[in-house]
Amino acid sequence: MKRYISALCTMLVCSMLVTSCLKDSDEKNVQYYNDTAIATFKLATVNRYVHTTSSTGADSVYKSTLSDPVVFTIDQQQHKIYNTDSLPSDVDINHVLATITSKNSGTVVVNYPASDGQDSLLYYNSTDSIDFEKLQDLRVYAQDGSGYRSYKVTINIHKAQTNKMIWEQKSIADLPIDTKKTMWEQIAINAGMKQLIGYGTVETYAYNNEDQLMVSRDNGETWTADSLDEDATWLPTENFAFVSWPFAANDSTDYQLLVGVNNNNSTACVVWRKIAEYSKHSMPSKWVLIPPADHGKYYLPKMDNLNLVRFNSAVLAIGTDKKIYVSRDQGITWKTSSKYTLPDELGTNNLSATTDDDGYLWLVGIDTGEVWRGMIIE
Repeated sequence: MKRYISALCTMLVCSMLVTSCLKDSDEKNVQYYNDTAIATFKLATVNRYVHTTSSTGADSVYKSTLSDPVVFTIDQQQHKIYNTDSLPSDVDINHVLATITSKNSGTVVVNYPASDGQDSLLYYNSTDSIDFEKLQDLRVYAQDGSGYRSYKVTINIHKAQTNKMIWEQKSIADLPIDTKKTMWEQIAINAGMKQLIGYGTVETYAYNNEDQLMVSRDNGETWTADSLDEDATWLPTENFAFVSWPFAANDSTDYQLLVGVNNNNSTACVVWRKIAEYSKHSMPSKWVLIPPADHGKYYLPKMDNLNLVRFNSAVLAIGTDKKIYVSRDQGITWKTSSKYTLPDELGTNNLSATTDDDGYLWLVGIDTGEVWRGMIIE
């Protein structure tokens, strides 16, 4: 954007007059168009400056590039360009590389307001950054110099902070109801099970009256003892939680975690995992105990009223110690993060947690009845 335009229209007209005097070997005249428009508009490079807080409370900022494509709408009637999906709040719109094309080879020009109130016009170049905070308009000049179209560019940005939990208080009527869980609880009771553990796509689990881990693969008609790779005395005996989600590495497969309190470990929850395959020729799989040593110092502490949910491509554990523990390695390590926090105004630690199909995390105060809905804007 280093070359200023002092008399763009004059230059275009002069160029047209000079070229019109020249004829190629076939004596054909060069044609110039009087119609043009912005044909495409997209952001090629947008930088982000993400704020993070370490476990010691130290603040830091790192630079990254927005990876998701941003779709812009070009309203040719109203001469407006805008994005309907807002960008994260931490993007830098003062130094953006944009890719812009025009109809009939029109000349694209960036217009910044000058200090004297006049227009300050710069030729568009795809390798020069544009300051969209100062931009007055984009112009595209017709090839024959007869005029130009002006476009107002609006880049919508989230006002809420990104990369951090955002909570809003809701009513009990807003809470999604897990009818499938209610159905399975009744099926387990009817089958004589002591307590439902949880369910995946095909397999459902429960404890029987002898505290055996049972599985049903036929919608609760029959129940059999499930396979374990370790002694059953390491199973969680109380305050357990379960979560299941589709395993991305294989089709027709669920990845499942069962965690909870066991007296064999005085400080940490025991963590079991199972990769349950249910394609036609799959072999039966078994529950595997993740050895306590594998957790290192990042273990899931024992706590009351434990919940497990799959949220934002991670597993979250929420109990009564006012923290959210995050596992990004399928249950091996558990860490707290400034990204995942409980509502500041939360009136209880006795919580029930669930998620919905729209990507929200829901909390319910068991003793207060309060309902919170949380989300993260990346």
